[in-house]
Amino acid sequence: MAIINLLDNETINKIAAGEVIENPKSIVKELVENSIDAGADEITIEIKNGGKSFIRVTDNGKGIEKDQVENAFKRHCTSKISSSDDLNSLFTLGFRGEALASIAAVSKVEIITRTNDDIYGIKMTIEGGKIISKEDIGCPVGTTITVTDLFYNVPARKKFLKSDISESSNINEIVVSLALSKENISFKYINNNNVAYRTPKTNNLMNTISSLYEKDLYNSLLKIDYKGDVLGITGYTTNLNYYRGNRKQQIVFVNGRVIKHRRMSYFIEEAYNTLLPKNKYPACFIKIEIAPALVDVNVHPAKTEVRFQNEEMVLNEIKNAIYSALHSKSIMKEVKGETLLHDSKDINNLRIFDRSSGISVILGGLENKFTEETEETENIRITEVEISNKDIAVMESLKPYDKFEFKQQTFIKAENDEDKLPELFVIGIVMDTYIICENPEKTCMFMIDQHAAHERINYEKFLNQYNSREILIQEIVPEVINLSYDDYETAMSNIEIFEYLGISVENFGNNAILINNIPTIFKDSNLKDVFYAILDNLKDITKSNLDFVMEKIIKEACVKSVKSGDRLHMSEVRALLNDLRMTDNPYTCPHGRPVIIKMTRYEIEKMFERIQS
Repeated sequence: MAIINLLDNETINKIAAGEVIENPKSIVKELVENSIDAGADEITIEIKNGGKSFIRVTDNGKGIEKDQVENAFKRHCTSKISSSDDLNSLFTLGFRGEALASIAAVSKVEIITRTNDDIYGIKMTIEGGKIISKEDIGCPVGTTITVTDLFYNVPARKKFLKSDISESSNINEIVVSLALSKENISFKYINNNNVAYRTPKTNNLMNTISSLYEKDLYNSLLKIDYKGDVLGITGYTTNLNYYRGNRKQQIVFVNGRVIKHRRMSYFIEEAYNTLLPKNKYPACFIKIEIAPALVDVNVHPAKTEVRFQNEEMVLNEIKNAIYSALHSKSIMKEVKGETLLHDSKDINNLRIFDRSSGISVILGGLENKFTEETEETENIRITEVEISNKDIAVMESLKPYDKFEFKQQTFIKAENDEDKLPELFVIGIVMDTYIICENPEKTCMFMIDQHAAHERINYEKFLNQYNSREILIQEIVPEVINLSYDDYETAMSNIEIFEYLGISVENFGNNAILINNIPTIFKDSNLKDVFYAILDNLKDITKSNLDFVMEKIIKEACVKSVKSGDRLHMSEVRALLNDLRMTDNPYTCPHGRPVIIKMTRYEIEKMFERIQS
């Protein structure tokens, strides 16, 4: 018969340490958070070999009193709270009293600390949770903690550490996040004796971002300043000119604490719905201020997981905050001269034509043909093209956002004329794909992708039809689908959602359902595939119930759209631009690619070296 043993303190500490200290990154996070809580405004982080052999965190905070240093390394000893009631008004990053004890249990630790009231500081060394030495020492006010030989006494844990490069990358990620959380603190990060970066002590988050990220990201940032009923959201998010292949640059803080929240990432990306290419993600730095009583930070010892009292409200407020930031600026893609390839090998084959006027211009060689009168000025042949009032003026249209209906958000402000699309006159078409326009002031040239424009038009047309459920429902030969008990229960408990999606679901008994109607956009699809795709989405709380429908609408829009290379008459171009003018978002196709690109006169003349850059 097995004997139930009471574990000794050393074993208990090693087991408990595994929950808090998973890798060198965990140590850096806990030590830096302690420095922040100590009121430091200068923090230096040094690591070697990915933090596996050496980590040192130095701060100029208030320090630890001599008679309290030993208590700091005892489990569940903390200066942050005194009772459970304090958790409802918690603004410090640490509060569990586990970090230092956990670090000391699995490594060799040296602490040097002094308060402003003490003449001398104290130096104490600990190995495997046991105090080895303790002595007075001269040192500045603040605290320095050095951690060496991580997991030296837990070889099973040590062998699971990653390579030096991987561990260094993870540490860099958390240091960057912590630096962004407290822009009023200067962070210095040293890796293998080389200073990687140093952030300024500032009250402007943009200054901190500029010291940590590349110029392209910095120049693409849009300010977030949003006030909700119970929370405030500030920070920055990127416009459509910047995106990455992963979510590592989506950093969120709640009351100054770096957090991870899967559903929040989804709502952030919902704000960019159809605006970015598939599998591309925006960068954002979002700071949420909310009453501590409305958020639980005591979910996991790592303190990166949080639970909100009203999660759906918070997530929707975040999405609305990003909507507002995108809404505040025109999102038309603008091409700079330096982004163009200086490759003129195909210029001899470039044809520009305007079918309405009959102009045909071939650049290159000695051949220039015109069907209209031309005049010659300083050896430059100029064709005069008369623009009639029938040419298309592409103006923005507005549609208010209704959070209770799934529709495309408009991103143009009616009250700000600078954000409107200008009136555009059609000049011609190149490559049977790109419509060339200019504004009345002749200060900008615009290129419109006819396929992307038609995709946007069809996408919004199908989406509006779907939202209104007009002419979408099609009767079919009734089909019975046999389900597992779990699938049957999910389907029957979500009948209203299926009805909203235009699919009739009836109980047919014995875990079977009967379908009589489907939307016309699914008429060529396998009914079971459609049903199961929607059913799976209903089971996945991280996805919108309409995700699958949205994908179908996008695909349908693409199939029915004008293609690149399709020749359009000028009347068709006018109709296309008229329809584009009526869309909520004429700037991008449903896949996130640009519909219209602007080049200013300044950029064009700079490329032709008519002006000096």
